[in-house]
Amino acid sequence: MMRVSQLSTMARKLLPQVLEPRQTGKIVRFNGELVPVQSKSRAFLKHFKYPKRATRENWIHDGSFHDAVSGLLITAQLFSIMPVCGIGQKDTTKLHFSWKSKRIFYSYAACMGTAFLAVTSTIRFVDRNFNFSRLTGVFFYFYNLYGMYCFVRVAQKWPVLMQKWFNVEQLLPQSSNIIERGKLANKIKLISILVITLSLMEHMLSIVAAVYYTPNCPNIKDPVKMFFKSNFLFVFYYFEYSEIRGFVVKFINVISTFVWSYIDLFVIIVSIGLSHTFRRINNHLMNHKREKMTEQFWGEQRQNYRNICDLVRFVDDAISIITMLSISSNLFFICASILNSLNTHPALVHTVYFWFGLAFLIGRTLAVSMCTAAVNDESQRPFEVLRAIPRDGWCVEAKRFAEEVINDTVALTGMKFFNMTRKLVLKVTGSIITYELVLIQFHQDETADYDLCTFRRT
Repeated sequence: MMRVSQLSTMARKLLPQVLEPRQTGKIVRFNGELVPVQSKSRAFLKHFKYPKRATRENWIHDGSFHDAVSGLLITAQLFSIMPVCGIGQKDTTKLHFSWKSKRIFYSYAACMGTAFLAVTSTIRFVDRNFNFSRLTGVFFYFYNLYGMYCFVRVAQKWPVLMQKWFNVEQLLPQSSNIIERGKLANKIKLISILVITLSLMEHMLSIVAAVYYTPNCPNIKDPVKMFFKSNFLFVFYYFEYSEIRGFVVKFINVISTFVWSYIDLFVIIVSIGLSHTFRRINNHLMNHKREKMTEQFWGEQRQNYRNICDLVRFVDDAISIITMLSISSNLFFICASILNSLNTHPALVHTVYFWFGLAFLIGRTLAVSMCTAAVNDESQRPFEVLRAIPRDGWCVEAKRFAEEVINDTVALTGMKFFNMTRKLVLKVTGSIITYELVLIQFHQDETADYDLCTFRRT
């Protein structure tokens, strides 16, 4: 009897190690004791990390910019942008950047692919006489390549930037209302979905227009092959076509198209976040408008305002190059699109695609200008409260606060060359009109210089 008891004890110790069991939730009686039933099946899955089940806390926003923008950054990482680790974590201290992460290697691959398209489009551009449509393609790929590089630089600074932003937000008046705390996140989600959806619609229209324009060549039976060879002539004129190469080139083209729209979207979202941060202190000040407050109150509010101003300058140092890219590229492509409006379109689908793309581009440019200008507008709003302070409530701290609001120019910039204010919209409009008048003088309808069926020069 003693021997049977010893064997059963040894079996209970050895079986879990040999079979690598997992708990099944069932309980049976073994040797007079209740023990959980263990199973060998799916034991290998213990090496994988299961995503945790979402709880109520996962859906409640804390009102921080990091929490509000995390979903957009995760979407951007699907297209090789912003390779920052820990984006999905609510704790900003868990954000980090690594040169050995999978995200950065994906960004490397996307950059190499975009560089390849940029080089091949440049070779085709210099192959013959000047052609403005080919120049647009060269600019498009080099612009997106440099944009990817800039986002890698921003990703290096992002963990420190978000930590500083979060620390500034913690010193501001907090809201106990769940709906109020989720307002920034909902606004960012709505704008992101709108811009990405419109960008997807524009890209789908370009594909439809390209398919409609693809010629019917008797020597090419495969329509997919004809689509890739006609739309990426600058690649397959120099390299042999294969279906895998065609899909890879198209995938890189999709990434470049997303980067083109995402640069504007990123500037818009960051501007909205900064404006919202200013608005939090402005709303708190508006609640005490025309009231006699203590000098300590005005000192605390002045310090909070100064912290936000320092945050704006810190953010601007990190993203000013992206702001410059956004404004300059939109200016170039608007001029190019308006110039192309003078050309004749072969079918209705091309006309719809052209005017939809132009309207979307102008809308993005206006959104970037107005959202970035809102940062400067919100930084001036405290003066409305300060000038309404009663005579007996005026103090030294209130005076210092008013002088800072009046004398300081708080705004995002384009590499420190210009401030993003409302006056910039008029300047950009005037520049577009000036450049367009010059370009129209050199305009002429462009014809294809290659036979798309034989890939020979015409």
